[in-house]
Amino acid sequence: MLETSARRLACVAATFLLATGCSQGETTAPKAAPTPLADLNSSAIQVPRIEFCTLLPKAAVRTALGGKADSSSSYRNGDDVDLPGVGKQVVHEIGCSWGTDEGASARAWLFARPVDAAFARTAIASSRATKRCRVTDTPSYGEPSVTQTCREPDGSTRVRHAGLFGQTWLTCEVADPTDGVAAVRDRADRWCVEVVNALNTGR
Repeated sequence: MLETSARRLACVAATFLLATGCSQGETTAPKAAPTPLADLNSSAIQVPRIEFCTLLPKAAVRTALGGKADSSSSYRNGDDVDLPGVGKQVVHEIGCSWGTDEGASARAWLFARPVDAAFARTAIASSRATKRCRVTDTPSYGEPSVTQTCREPDGSTRVRHAGLFGQTWLTCEVADPTDGVAAVRDRADRWCVEVVNALNTGR
């Protein structure tokens, strides 16, 4: 009698676990790791020239800054914008930026007009002449592309990726006065992948 009751209880318990999907033993699936910049398939990516700032994940912004954003701004083609290191001017770009009170920043922008490879090569050549910066051509962030690592007058490290995706010239960067070059480079790599993936219509 006791054995029969025990078997019935076991069956009820098994049925309950099957019905609930054994929820007590389940664990949340880990989130997929972001695509490494080196694995980005630039040739398959299509980037439209649109207002994109609201498409960028808040978590990506936080990771790029190394903390919560204390300020943000965005601009459109034809706006009068005060650009870092440049001053106020009418821009032919679409872009946005975020910053922290400690001085970290994350930015992304694209040219509002279509460009070609000749323009891209000119932009790359110009970046090689920037003071306090060194330039490398890899990893690829568009075709062609450039990576620029700079030491700013305030002591900040700035890492910028820029490249041509179809007819769209896209630029993104991370700067931080409190972190080393390797850490800023890692954050910039992740940030720029998040930016282009958020814009990519070729998927």
